[in-house]
Amino acid sequence: MNDQQWQRVSPWAILYFIVHFALRFIKDGLLNLLPILVLFVTQVEQKMFWGQVAASVASIFLMLYAFAYYRNFKYRITDGNEILLNKGVFKKERLTLKFARVQNVNIAEPFYFQPVNLVNCIFDAAGSSAQEAVIPGVKLSYAEHVREQVMAFKAQLEQQDQPPIEQSEAVDKSHTLTISNAEIAKFGLMSNMAILALAALAPFMNVILEYLEKNIINRLEAMLNEQAAFVGSAAAIAVLIMVIAIVLCAILLSVVMALVRFFNFKLYFQDDKFKRVAGLFERQQLSISVLKIQSVQIKQNIIARLLNRFTLICPQVSSGGIAAGVAAHKNKQTFVMPVLTKEQVQTVCRWLFPWFVDLTELHFIKPERALLYKNTLLYVLLPTIVSALIFNTLFNATMMLWSILVALLLMIGVFLSYQKTGMAMYEHDGRFFAVFKTGMLGIQYRVFEIYKAQSVTTTSTYLMRRSQLKTLYIQLASGSVSMPYLKAELAEQFADFALYEIEGVERSWF
Repeated sequence: MNDQQWQRVSPWAILYFIVHFALRFIKDGLLNLLPILVLFVTQVEQKMFWGQVAASVASIFLMLYAFAYYRNFKYRITDGNEILLNKGVFKKERLTLKFARVQNVNIAEPFYFQPVNLVNCIFDAAGSSAQEAVIPGVKLSYAEHVREQVMAFKAQLEQQDQPPIEQSEAVDKSHTLTISNAEIAKFGLMSNMAILALAALAPFMNVILEYLEKNIINRLEAMLNEQAAFVGSAAAIAVLIMVIAIVLCAILLSVVMALVRFFNFKLYFQDDKFKRVAGLFERQQLSISVLKIQSVQIKQNIIARLLNRFTLICPQVSSGGIAAGVAAHKNKQTFVMPVLTKEQVQTVCRWLFPWFVDLTELHFIKPERALLYKNTLLYVLLPTIVSALIFNTLFNATMMLWSILVALLLMIGVFLSYQKTGMAMYEHDGRFFAVFKTGMLGIQYRVFEIYKAQSVTTTSTYLMRRSQLKTLYIQLASGSVSMPYLKAELAEQFADFALYEIEGVERSWF
């Protein structure tokens, strides 16, 4: 396995490089080219001809670049427990990745590799997408051998750093969870992909509306005018039909994207490790040790509440503070269980936390009412007063009524947010866990063992100090949580206890 010679990947890997760089261009390049695309759509004549020319040139360049990248791509796994990659076309790069820094070795099987029985071997370094290394187009047996070698090395390091596990704790546990594709489709309804799809079309909305008005809305209006029942309202009905059609298309796109990502979802839990297999065009095999899971997020937005479903997320840990935590949360290697029932959430969480109970039964400490008063002032009263002065609603009964209605809705939102903010602590076998909750129409829980936090701080403004209040901040390797407007004494007690756990507990978790 430890070959001292540089090795090349299969020529079929050119397909991977073509797809990889095409997706990178779509995700990153198109955003930078949006102004040019808008000018092209609105100003350039003979769009079809010049569009075909541009697409042909881009395709040829992409294929040539992918071939050159393949020719320069070499890899090597050394006897020194390192993965070396030589890659690049215009800018040569050598990546050195030590086994000790590899958090996961994941295996992905894209649809274009299935006929030739090849996979991508993905090395995820401490949850950082910037340090992710991929060896594309290798045999499945080779990728599994590499994964076993890396994980065996890491297990040996952990045994050296940790005391031996008692026999009673070393029981083999094996569980399986399967989510049907019908349930995955519900995740498309729960997620915000439809909103993102509509937002992506925003720069082209004027052109799209002009095209729709000319080619579809006018025809619909003419058809409706032929019906006596719609005379006089045909234009409004035609516009309404088009709006509904656009929204339905966005929702359908969201469902399709969910199915592409999580098709045939299967979750395995064995030997204190999670393994997830999912994907339509690319069967991703992601694995993560329980020790690497620093926190768990349980989310339920308004659509999920209607469907009585939850999303469970295990963010990958990273270093570098809040920014790194955000990056880790968005990392594609983040462990997501997309659409779970309440019973499934409790089952999975009990694999992680033996103490896990129905979170609604916990006693949550709520912030002081000063938070409700402050948010009411900032988010209800001030906006209402400013809008009244700007639009002169004080002299218009209809506008005044609308202002009162909007203020009432804002007040309800502020009150619901206050009601759903809380913090609880749970003790089990001498181990202490924290649960933070937030929300408005939906709800989100963050569950973690306190000793795994990185830092704890308390802050207060001048007015808060006069009222003897403080806000508690806990920095995690996968983000941060906060509890605003606690009594100063309580905030300091929790901060002192959390720091004692962080500094006093010697169990390794990274």
